[in-house]
Amino acid sequence: MLYTFLVFNYNCCSFVSMVRLKRLEIIIPHRWLSEIDDVLKGMQIGGMSATRIEGRGKVKPLAVSVQRGTSYATPEFIPRTKVEVIVRDDMVEELTQVILEKFGGDPNLGGKIFISDVAGAIDFVTMKKDEEAI
Repeated sequence: MLYTFLVFNYNCCSFVSMVRLKRLEIIIPHRWLSEIDDVLKGMQIGGMSATRIEGRGKVKPLAVSVQRGTSYATPEFIPRTKVEVIVRDDMVEELTQVILEKFGGDPNLGGKIFISDVAGAIDFVTMKKDEEAI
């Protein structure tokens, strides 16, 4: 969606077009990373960041063997991967639907998508702003 805002500069006023940006934080099991990457490439989304994280939630971790298999311990946190993507506002619904269709539905795997607003973006090299920067 293209929004137009009235911007007041000290001596004059002008119209500035600004595209709304959203940040998607996608929490997934690490083995899904290449498949998420394929989905993003298929939708012509240029960049993403992936970070290995640990956390706890509704999905409970399985017990693992310790001390050469003589005893078992249940870890408190489950390893996951957080994929961060910045997209235009009009792409959010389609992207989330594709991800949910491909990966949703299995309660044992877990995963979340968090969506938040991005105030702006600037590319260091090209000095482009907002949509042109992503």
